[in-house]
Amino acid sequence: MRLSLSERIASWYSRYFPHDFIFAIILTLLAILSAYAFTASSIGEVLDAWFNGIPMLFTFAFQLMFTYAAALVLVDTPVVQRWIIKAAKTIKTPTAAYLITGVVGALTSFLGWYIGPVVTSIFARTVGKQIKGVDYPLLASIAYSSFTISLTGISGTIPLFVSTEGELNNQLFGGIISLDKTTFSTLNIVSCLAIVTVTTLIYYFVAKNKKKITSFQDLAIENEEIASSIEPEISNTLKTDKSFADKINDFRPTILVIGLIGFVYLFYYFSQKGMAGLNLNTVAFIALVMGLLVQKDAVSYSKSFSKNLISTGSIGLQFPLYGGIASVLMVSGLAGKLTDYIVSVSTETTFPILTFLVTGFINLFIPSAGSQFTATAPFFIPAAQALGVEMPRAVMAITYGDIWTNLVQPFWTLLYFPILAAGTRLQVRDFLGYCLPILLAVGVIWIVALMFLPI
Repeated sequence: MRLSLSERIASWYSRYFPHDFIFAIILTLLAILSAYAFTASSIGEVLDAWFNGIPMLFTFAFQLMFTYAAALVLVDTPVVQRWIIKAAKTIKTPTAAYLITGVVGALTSFLGWYIGPVVTSIFARTVGKQIKGVDYPLLASIAYSSFTISLTGISGTIPLFVSTEGELNNQLFGGIISLDKTTFSTLNIVSCLAIVTVTTLIYYFVAKNKKKITSFQDLAIENEEIASSIEPEISNTLKTDKSFADKINDFRPTILVIGLIGFVYLFYYFSQKGMAGLNLNTVAFIALVMGLLVQKDAVSYSKSFSKNLISTGSIGLQFPLYGGIASVLMVSGLAGKLTDYIVSVSTETTFPILTFLVTGFINLFIPSAGSQFTATAPFFIPAAQALGVEMPRAVMAITYGDIWTNLVQPFWTLLYFPILAAGTRLQVRDFLGYCLPILLAVGVIWIVALMFLPI
C-alpha cells in the first residue's frame, strides 16, 4: 500500500524523531556547550545558571500537573462521560471529527492557552473512541496544532505582559501597549482567521488522502482497559460488610459540601473580576471544584486523581529542564549575541520578519513565552525603536516566532499528551509529524501578515 505524502512524513518523523525527553536532554547539552563556546562565561558560570534555572518552572509544572489530573478526574465520572459522549455522537463522520476538533481547539485556545488543551484533548479523545474510521494520531495532531493561535489570544503571555505596568515595560516602551494594539489588532485577528481556515483545509486534504487508519482501539492498552472494567466489581465485593470508616469514606456529602462552597466562591470571584480573573490557577480550582461536585465520594476522587497524576509525569520531569535551558541562554548572554547580530543586518522592512524567524529558532531552546520575551526583548525592542518599527508590530513578531516552532518542538505537547495518550500506546512522535505542513503554512501567513497588514 502506497502511503500519502503526509503519511510518509509522519512515518519518517516517527522513525527518526527521538522521545521528547531525549529532545530536552539534547537541547540542554547544546545550550550548555554553546554558552561556554560562544560567550565569555566560564563553565562554572554556565552550570550555575543551569542549576539555578531548573527550579524556575517548578511552580508552573505543578500547576499544570494538578490541573490535568483534576481534569482527568472529571472524565472518569459517569455523568461527564455521558455529556461528552452525547456531544461526540453528534459527529457522524471522520471528516466532521477532524474539522470540528480543529475549530473547537482554536476557539478554546484563543480564549485561554490553559483552557484549550484540556477541552480539546478530552473532546478529541472521546471522538476518537466513538467514531469509526478516525485516525487517532491524525486527530491528536489536529488537536495539538489548534494550539497555534493560543498565545496570540486573550491569555497570550507576551501581549498581557506588555499591557501591564512594570519596570521592564517602563524601560522598554516608556509605558504599556494595550491589547487593542496587539491581541485585538487587525494584524492579529486577520492572521488568526487565516490560520484557522488554512490549517482546516490542509487537514481536510490530509485526511482525504489517508491510506492507513490507526484507530484509538488499535493503540489502546488492553490490560488497562480490562483493569478499569474489573475495578468496580472488586470495589463492590470488598464493601459488602462496611465498617464505620467505610461508611465515612462513602459518604458523598463530605466532598459535595466542599464542592458547593467552591462553586459559590467561583460565582462571587468572577462577579468581581470578570474574565480578567481567568488564569491557570482559576482553571485548576474550577477543575477541582467540578470534580468534587460530580465524583461519588472522597475515596473515589482520591483514587482517580492519583491514577491520573501518573499520566502527567512527563510535565514534572521536562519543565524544569527547559527552565535550566532558558536560564543558561539568558545568564550567559547567548540569546543576546544572536539577536544583536540579526538586528545589525536588519532594516525597518525586514526587521519584523527576521525577528519572527530568530525567535522561532530560540523557541526551540526556550519554549516558554515569558522566559523568551524576558531574554530577547531588551535587545529586540531598542533595535526596533532605532529602526522606526511600530512597537506593537515588533511585539507581535516576537509573539508569533515564540509560538510558531511549537509545531515541531514537543514541549507544549505535554499539555495535550496526558489526556490524549492515557491508556494508549500513543507517542508524541506518532502525531507531531503531521504538523510539519502546518508549520510551513503558518510561517507564510505570519510573514505576510507582518509585512503587509496594518496594526
